[in-house]
Amino acid sequence: MTDANRCTRCGHPLGLLRKPLRELRWSRYWLEGAKSLFTGPLKMCGQCGAIYSEDGSLVAAGAIETDAERKLDTYRKDMAYLRDAFGGVVVAAEAVALWLAFGTAAPELAKVIVSASLGGAMVVPFSYFARKARLARKDLKRLRQARRSGQILKSG
Repeated sequence: MTDANRCTRCGHPLGLLRKPLRELRWSRYWLEGAKSLFTGPLKMCGQCGAIYSEDGSLVAAGAIETDAERKLDTYRKDMAYLRDAFGGVVVAAEAVALWLAFGTAAPELAKVIVSASLGGAMVVPFSYFARKARLARKDLKRLRQARRSGQILKSG
């Protein structure tokens, strides 16, 4: 690779910025993305989030999400979906337990115990995935803050 295809900040290989208007939306560099539709594609560094013009000059440092931030954000969303799914099971099991215990029909103690224990058992994965989502959110904030301040960090 030539030097024009490597980041001047971290030395990582550059890739094409596929959707510049979407990637630079709500940032102060959206005009650069609009210009690139007519002048030529922008290049991006997946390691530090820098954007380069077609000729290799630095347009913005730390302007877009890095690859590590994208992976961590996807992981965080997956953990939140799993947390919400197990939370729904907890609520449904406890609602069934209450309905069986205080319903109009004569309650069978075994059904109430089974549904209550199912709800209690689902609290374990619910709290596990909630903790994973919370830790991922904290790590993602740390990565974004480091990128904005000019540091280059790896997730982990």
